[in-house]
Amino acid sequence: MKGFRNYNKTELFNTIDKISIEKVGSQVVTKFDNRVINTSNVSSRYEIFDIVKYLKDKIELIEKNFTITKYNFNLTRGRQSLTLVSDSVEIGSIEFHKSFYILNSTDKSRRLSFNAGLKSANFYTIGMNNVGLTKKHLTGVTQAAEDASVGLNGETFDEQIESLQSLVGHRIQFSKLRQIILGDKEEIPQINHRKFDAFKNLVRYANSDRVINLTSEQHKQLFQDSERMKEVEHDFYLDAFWSFQMYLRLFNKQDAHIIKNETERIMKMTQWAVRNSVLESLGI
Repeated sequence: MKGFRNYNKTELFNTIDKISIEKVGSQVVTKFDNRVINTSNVSSRYEIFDIVKYLKDKIELIEKNFTITKYNFNLTRGRQSLTLVSDSVEIGSIEFHKSFYILNSTDKSRRLSFNAGLKSANFYTIGMNNVGLTKKHLTGVTQAAEDASVGLNGETFDEQIESLQSLVGHRIQFSKLRQIILGDKEEIPQINHRKFDAFKNLVRYANSDRVINLTSEQHKQLFQDSERMKEVEHDFYLDAFWSFQMYLRLFNKQDAHIIKNETERIMKMTQWAVRNSVLESLGI
């Protein structure tokens, strides 16, 4: 895993202990190894968060339930992020690792977030209902951060694993995927059109590489801008598990809370997915 180090608790704790965050008047000062790396002006409602204690406490908690194998710690000015990778599980011939993501910022660019999800070599998936948070640094953030990991245990990933397994061996109509990605609001946000256009490009490239086979009419409609596509005139089926992977690859470099939102969006396909055996019996 690029950028990841083999897990060494002592090494990681020594790095975390070098972080220092304090509020001086109306400013939050972030230091690393006694060197000031960021200073930000904040409001009186800004609550200082002890990220050093939080990171170490969560590492201890995770170690009680999982075997941590690798980690990635990043500190960029007022942004601190930690990813922990643990046990592996195979779903549809893809190896996933149970992973944990903690992100904090003292420059107001991001909120505090704690999430757990599955990581493959090419994409992340986060869809936990019982664990996680994304919260601004305002009064109450410390208590909310503690509450976010109450449900963390050996069964934390079971529901998500079952959801992914339910997609294997199923197909879904392209028109249904369009409906899922665009959302159900009467006025579709432009960003959702951009997401669907990006997904259509992946389908188009897959057709060119013979990963999927489309008719000329089906392929041609993939070039049409989402905002101009009123309906899917030439519908077709895609492998549900493949579609899930391709969609989440679009957000591979985004923060965990975005990946969580997009995981929950695309997982709505489970209600529309149809078993391959059923479609084949119908000659589709």
